[in-house]
Amino acid sequence: MAPSSVKPLPSELEIQRGLALGEFRAWFQPKFDLRTGQLAGVEALVRWEHPARGVLLPEDFLAAVLAYDLIDDMFKQLLEQGLSLMGVLRRQALPLELAFNLHASQLLDGGLVAHIQWALGQHGFPGSSLMFEFAENGLLNASPAVQENLLRLRMLGCGLSIDDFGNGFSSLKLLCQLPFSQLKLDGEFVRHCPSLVSSTLALANFLGMSLVIEGVGSPRILDGARALGCELGQGFFLARPMAGYRLLPWLEAHANGRSNF
Repeated sequence: MAPSSVKPLPSELEIQRGLALGEFRAWFQPKFDLRTGQLAGVEALVRWEHPARGVLLPEDFLAAVLAYDLIDDMFKQLLEQGLSLMGVLRRQALPLELAFNLHASQLLDGGLVAHIQWALGQHGFPGSSLMFEFAENGLLNASPAVQENLLRLRMLGCGLSIDDFGNGFSSLKLLCQLPFSQLKLDGEFVRHCPSLVSSTLALANFLGMSLVIEGVGSPRILDGARALGCELGQGFFLARPMAGYRLLPWLEAHANGRSNF
């Protein structure tokens, strides 16, 4: 029998150690205005800079972080890193919208929303500086408490985005009930189902939402998204996620026209 290729999940103690030592780091992937090539924001993506295993992706540890109920602890560290970096960018006259991923279960009580409000105040940023992205499937049976805290985030001025829209089971009722401001659609739909992209764009426009094409991994997807009228995109072809210390020089190069696509 061939040996299993499934990697064991890290232990609770190992994750707690990583949190205590600051090994969970925010990496940043730029988001672009596809019409102009200008930067439209950045998304913070977690990486575990593990001392023995190297840089780990979320699929290597996120399920364990959720299982051990350490997701809020990790998020608070990422939020602090992101807001600190935004402070540096503000001093460099490079203000950007910063997006974070949240799990709907994190909004079962208002504690995290209160922390976000506090952190914004500590760093002197308005709520409109932040966008929070939620996986579509996690919203399907959103409880009244989750819906209330989504509304509280919107009342702070934060944007709310449905990630991987079209891959789950959301409905028009969900879009109308919850206060979302953005949809994110996989770039593969541009290649294989452009009519779905067009209809989703029309829906987003009708509901006053923006649409982001994610996973722009090739010139073909980029050109197709532009031809369909999509205005925002991100993906490896445009820019890969990068550590925070690399973002500022990258932004300076982009501003000088050396990183435009």
